[in-house]
Amino acid sequence: MTQRMLGGVQGAVARRDLPENWDAERTSRFFADLQENEVRTMHYLGLAYLVLSRRPRLQLKVPLATMNYVEGGSASGIRVGFALQLVFTCPARYPLQVPEVEIVEKRNVSESLEEALRVEIAQTLEQHLGLQMMVPVITRLQMIMNSEIGRFPRVPPRAANV
Repeated sequence: MTQRMLGGVQGAVARRDLPENWDAERTSRFFADLQENEVRTMHYLGLAYLVLSRRPRLQLKVPLATMNYVEGGSASGIRVGFALQLVFTCPARYPLQVPEVEIVEKRNVSESLEEALRVEIAQTLEQHLGLQMMVPVITRLQMIMNSEIGRFPRVPPRAANV
């Protein structure tokens, strides 16, 4: 944390507190507020998410799927689209520390696509260290998944029950 002091000709001078003068409770609230702001951002953007826990560490589950994903499509022999869920586990000092990101509940996701997604996650986290990281990761992975849609056949529209 910093303190402002009036100084000489130049005006205010910022002086950094010594580590032993830092207020641990205030610092903890600061990081909790940053994490809450990211959850609010996801809410305002209309992203689907589920808060698994807030304390001791923020943990979110986020579903991602392509537009052509059909639930149970692979059981009927049609391999259409793909879906997965991400679990973000934030350390106490997030966003100054990188969250743990797990890819879980994969459906129709090949090993090569999963590896490409993991590389993209690592790059995006590195690029956004100190800033909101979850929203950029989600956005980037959704873009990659949507670009892969062309690999799968289109499903004919279902006949309406008359």
